[in-house]
Amino acid sequence: MSGIPCPHAISCITFKGLDLESYVDDCYKKEAYLRCYREVIHLVNSPELWERTQYDDVIPPPYRRPSHRPVKKRKRGPVDEDNRNQIHLSWRGQVQRCSNCGGVGHKKSGCTKPKKMVCVMLF
Repeated sequence: MSGIPCPHAISCITFKGLDLESYVDDCYKKEAYLRCYREVIHLVNSPELWERTQYDDVIPPPYRRPSHRPVKKRKRGPVDEDNRNQIHLSWRGQVQRCSNCGGVGHKKSGCTKPKKMVCVMLF
């Protein structure tokens, strides 16, 4: 429908050894492009005929290889805070409470009090 064959059709056409360009609509060919933009695109002189200026040539900056592993995840901005997953709840702003002694400000792994003994009765 678009005038360009799909990848499956392209593989079948090339497998049979047929000319692929005969299956493409004329509006996608180079001649149609040149006819369309003939009035807008003008030829450019070769670099030997360009006017020289007093400024140095523009060169790209030197490539600096990063010294660390590249980051896989993108950095989130302030706009992304609203689009966060609503299922996950953040622990930010919550008070840490020890499950061993019930104290505030540390977890069970950092508790200095002896660990509670849990008795399990098997019947």
